[in-house]
Amino acid sequence: MAITKVADLGDTVPTIIEKALLTSQFNAVMAGLCWNKDKRNRPGSTVNIPSFGEVTANVLQEGIDMTGSETMVDTNVQITLQEVGAKIILTDNAIEDDQEEVKSIAGKILGQAMEKKRDLDLIEQMDDATTSLAGASTTLTMGHIAAAKALLAGNPTSSGGQAPMPYVCVIHPFQTLDLVDVLTPVGPVFESASIGYNTISTSFTDDILRNYTIGRLFGMNIIEDGNIPVESGTSDRKGGVFAMGEGGGIVLVTARDWDVRPERDESLRGWELNCVGRYGVGEYLAGWIVELYSDAATPA
Repeated sequence: MAITKVADLGDTVPTIIEKALLTSQFNAVMAGLCWNKDKRNRPGSTVNIPSFGEVTANVLQEGIDMTGSETMVDTNVQITLQEVGAKIILTDNAIEDDQEEVKSIAGKILGQAMEKKRDLDLIEQMDDATTSLAGASTTLTMGHIAAAKALLAGNPTSSGGQAPMPYVCVIHPFQTLDLVDVLTPVGPVFESASIGYNTISTSFTDDILRNYTIGRLFGMNIIEDGNIPVESGTSDRKGGVFAMGEGGGIVLVTARDWDVRPERDESLRGWELNCVGRYGVGEYLAGWIVELYSDAATPA
C-alpha cells in the first residue's frame, strides 16, 4: 500500500521552502462538450437512452383504404455507471513537518486525477465512431476536418440521420500543429525593390499565424485537449468531430459528484484522503461522431 511519509516530501519539509508548484494539468474539456445527464437521487445502476428508427411513407390511391402500417422500432443505448476514485495517505509526521498546507494540496491533486480520468473516458468514445478519417502516420489536414463535418451533416437516416448541430472538433495540440504548418500567406504575388517577392496574406491565415490558434473552422469550434493519449508504439493520436451538447453524440451521466473525504487511521497514525465519484460514459449514436486518427509527433 502506498503511504506518503516524511521521506517522500523531502523537497518541502526543510525549514525554509519555496511555494510548492503542482504538476500542470491539461484542461479537461470533454465534460463540457458532451450530452450531460443527471442521475443523482434516481434508482438503478444503468441509464437507458432510446433512439428510434425511421418509418416509410407510401403513395396512396384515391378511394382506397390505407391498410398498411409501419412498425416503430427503438434501439436502446445503455450507459453503465461506475465508481471512480483515488486515495492519498498522509502520516501525522508528514502533516506536522510539512510547512505547506499538505492536506489542501493533496485534495487538489486528487481532484485533478479525477478530472483527467473522466476526460480520458470521454475521449475514448471517439474511437467508437462509425468513420475514422486520416489514419496512422497520416498528417491531419483541414480537408479531413471538412470531411468530418460533411459526414455528420450527411449521416444517413438508416444510421440516425443528420447529427444535430452544433458540431465541435477536439484534437491534440500536436495535431493542431500539422494544420498550422501547412498555412502560408496566400494571395497575388508582387515584387518590391526592397523586399523582393512577397505575397498578400488573407485575414484568415494572418490570424492563425499571428496567434497560433485556430478558434473556428468550417463553422465549428476547434478545441485542443492535451489529454488525448498517444497510441502505443506510435506518434499517433485520436481526436474527433462530434455533435456536442444535449442530444449529441457522446453522453456523460453523473450519479455522484466526487469530493475528498478524510478518514482517520489511528493505528497507522495518519489520514486517508479518499476521493470518489460515480458516473458513466457512452456514445449515443456512432454516426454522430467522426474520429480524426492522425500523426501527432512531438515537435522537434
